[in-house]
Amino acid sequence: MQSRWPNPLALLGAVPALVLGLALTRLLYDLLFPLPWLGQPLPVASVALLFAVAGALVWQSLFRRRHNWLAATLPFLPFYLNLLTLLDPAPDLARARFLFAAALWLSCAAAIADARRPWTLLVALLIGAAALYLPTMPHTVGRADTFEFQVVAPRLGIVHPTGYPLYLLLGKLFTLIIPVGSPAWRLNLASAVYGLAALVFVYLLGRALHGRDAPALAGAAALALTPTFWSQAIEAEVYTLHLLFVAAILFLLVRWLRQGPPSGARGWLLLPFLLGLGLTNHLTTVFLLPPALLTLFYLRRAWPRRLSFWAGMLLAFLLPLLLYAYLPLRWAAVNGEPMGWSRFWDWVVGGRFQGALQWLAWWRDPARYAVVGRLFLAEWGWFGLAWAAAGWLLLLRRQPRAVTVLLLAWLGYTFYALNYYVPDLSVFLLPAQLVIAIGWGAVALWLGRRPAVVPAIALAALIAPILLAAAQWSALDRSGDDGLTTWGRAVLALPLETGAAILADSEKIAPLYYLQQAEGVRPDLDILVLPDEATYRAELDARLAQGQAVYLARFLPGLEGVYHLGSLGPLLAVREKGVREMPASTTPTALSFPQNIHLSGYQLQPQSPYDPAHAALTLYWRADAPVNENQYVYIRWTNGSITTAPLPPTGRHPANNDYPTAAWEPGEIVADFHDLPRPILPQDAPFQLQVALAPPFTHPDALSWQVVTTVTMPATDPQQLTTQPRRALIGPVALTGLDAPAQIRPQTPLPLTLTGFAPDPASLARLEWSLSAAPEFSPRAFAPPPAFAPRPFAWSATLDTDLPPGTYQIVARAPDSGARCGWLRPSRAGCVVGEVTISGAPLPPGATNFGDKIALLQADVSSMTLTPGGQLGVDLTWQALAPMSENYTVFVQVLDAEDRIVGQVDAWPLQGTFPTGQWQPGQTVADPYVVSLAPDLRPGPYRLQVGFYLLATLQRLPVLDAGGVPVDDHYLLSGLEVRGGE
Repeated sequence: MQSRWPNPLALLGAVPALVLGLALTRLLYDLLFPLPWLGQPLPVASVALLFAVAGALVWQSLFRRRHNWLAATLPFLPFYLNLLTLLDPAPDLARARFLFAAALWLSCAAAIADARRPWTLLVALLIGAAALYLPTMPHTVGRADTFEFQVVAPRLGIVHPTGYPLYLLLGKLFTLIIPVGSPAWRLNLASAVYGLAALVFVYLLGRALHGRDAPALAGAAALALTPTFWSQAIEAEVYTLHLLFVAAILFLLVRWLRQGPPSGARGWLLLPFLLGLGLTNHLTTVFLLPPALLTLFYLRRAWPRRLSFWAGMLLAFLLPLLLYAYLPLRWAAVNGEPMGWSRFWDWVVGGRFQGALQWLAWWRDPARYAVVGRLFLAEWGWFGLAWAAAGWLLLLRRQPRAVTVLLLAWLGYTFYALNYYVPDLSVFLLPAQLVIAIGWGAVALWLGRRPAVVPAIALAALIAPILLAAAQWSALDRSGDDGLTTWGRAVLALPLETGAAILADSEKIAPLYYLQQAEGVRPDLDILVLPDEATYRAELDARLAQGQAVYLARFLPGLEGVYHLGSLGPLLAVREKGVREMPASTTPTALSFPQNIHLSGYQLQPQSPYDPAHAALTLYWRADAPVNENQYVYIRWTNGSITTAPLPPTGRHPANNDYPTAAWEPGEIVADFHDLPRPILPQDAPFQLQVALAPPFTHPDALSWQVVTTVTMPATDPQQLTTQPRRALIGPVALTGLDAPAQIRPQTPLPLTLTGFAPDPASLARLEWSLSAAPEFSPRAFAPPPAFAPRPFAWSATLDTDLPPGTYQIVARAPDSGARCGWLRPSRAGCVVGEVTISGAPLPPGATNFGDKIALLQADVSSMTLTPGGQLGVDLTWQALAPMSENYTVFVQVLDAEDRIVGQVDAWPLQGTFPTGQWQPGQTVADPYVVSLAPDLRPGPYRLQVGFYLLATLQRLPVLDAGGVPVDDHYLLSGLEVRGGE
């Protein structure tokens, strides 16, 4: 007879339920802050106690039904995941919410793991994955291929090779059947649907292989949590649909091997049909042919013995390939000309990408193994890869044929990645990641000898990918990404000439073209993106020669001295004649600068239409005589108490950094646009806008500033800032976020950016800030003022750091009041709200410091002697100095004696696969490049130039001297040469 309540073992349910209750109060405290009572002991204890009692009662009920203490306890164990939130003093809302939801999901999965109803776990998988993807999905246009699909699919147009006819037709269907959202969002949703369907087949494949539901769920859920699959399931791309075919085909193969081949001839036709249909979405489906042929070989005795069988198999494979007829049909409709057989074939096989596919790279380029290995490691970590490998070793012993087929698929896709030189290599490895995920659940079958233990081990294996996903949430969450549509709308609202052309880069083309094609904004414009600089230059020259106005939304070198340039907002207007008058809306001014340069007028918008956190400024320059020395533009804000650093710190050429002053024609008006960050202010305040002209890399103290105007700058909206979350009540101020550099140089001010709630700005000024190596706080009573009615604020301050090198904590105090420094924290005299390291950049001798963010430790070239038309190998070794959110582009240039570029590579590090935003401080990155040289190199000296720039702004990272002052914007290696003929 079963024991009745109370049962001492009920603590196995009460304790984890107590943890869940505490986690709920912590989550509510962080979400609803600054409501102070949510973090007080009595309310927290009351909620936690209720959860504990409920947990004990539920455990008792489960124990009575299952008669097994482990089975009754298993649904409660995931609640302990929330200990990571409870033990972390710093609030992380994204991670806390994800871990709370993941714990509940795992609990539900554990409760139904032994229900002997496979569909219940499958439903749990789909609900959990949908809850992961839908909240992080962007609602507007994406970039690169994503934007192309979002524009082309609704119009049934033509996309880049290989054409993807099946994806386009299904995408058009989704735009018709989904009644809400923009076309871009509907196509993003389609990717999520394909991804969920792929997970269904991954689950069925695991179940067919393992024979158990929980291990199958573990493998499918682990794949769903990997960063690459997640990223592709929330944007319009072909890869989740591709993975759907991969999973379905592999499931079919394994099912045939495990349960026997189809009994009739028609049942065999599904395999070639799926293979052919998969090829109409992505050509790498071809790597499933060897596994399919091997499976057919294993099942050779079951083949029907007649010719019609093979004819039917061939027909089933070829029939879906007729979808490629979409390309010539739509080509003629869109372009008004026949596609032609040669163009059709080149499009289908991806002829333009053949240069990136080097089939012997696996042999000739050992660095590829490190590239591909790092991509596997980024998805799973060392533990995950070892766990999956153990599972595959177990399966290989039990089911050698099925495992051989699956590993052959893994080998094919991995081999392809080794030989394919593209930045987005991780998406091509998704089928290989699928195979790894299938082995994930097999270890549970080995460790869990008893059937009741298998679900526990399988679900416990998910903790590692859950923790990896929790760390990735903020990076993968694109729900707040507007896809530069705010910028694009403002650009298309500019007074662009009718019928003009905009030549854009691969990033800025997306919002411009999408707004034009999907929303009908400025249909008269020609908006183009082109493959290389030579094509851009030829297109620009041809259009200007025909009298068409041309604007650039990208950097194009070599225009100065040939054309006259000027800003139109963030665009660069290219003209054959210089402008002699300012727009009527310009405010005139009369400021004189060196080299006979004058500021004739300006236009200032305190809130930029391109970025609400910035101000939009256009300066109108004029030179009365030829300028002998290039002058850079420096700008700053000041109101006496607040003075910003020069913007940008190194200065820049006028006209979007494209039109050096030495190229100006006397008397022409040069429009010079700047998108300036505004001072961070808790309330409106007057500021002077000051401008200086000086040679590049002039020290800030040597600049001669002149006042352009005085303007009232609006208070900063806290929602426009990204700060690290904090939860501290310091007197009447509720601090919700603080941002500070992780590292600064000795004797330099520490900039702080704060967000939160306060009754008035005066209360902010009364806060006391300091740095301390080991702060001590005495207890102090805290009570919010009776009329506590806080208003949101954003505020910036600087803190002097006259301290020796070391790591210090940032301390905030209110002189007349106590503080509460987070959830369940006692009242005290102050709060630690951050940490900073004071040190000079930790650079080895000879290293080059790029903006205190990246150090160039070493630069080696394959030869100091250059060969015309040959290649130069360049091996760079970088070290990350500080955390970075930006992805900087590396430029590697070979220059001749006249500073002409004769060889160039621009790419993200490590062949485009390791952006700087993923680097960790102190991490060393070996980064090889191969620079192709021009065939017409003349004998003489040459130099190698290396550096970083941000694609969105084209602003280079400055090279800093030992005092942190910008002195250059590149590293230069001299001594290269082309030798003369003997």
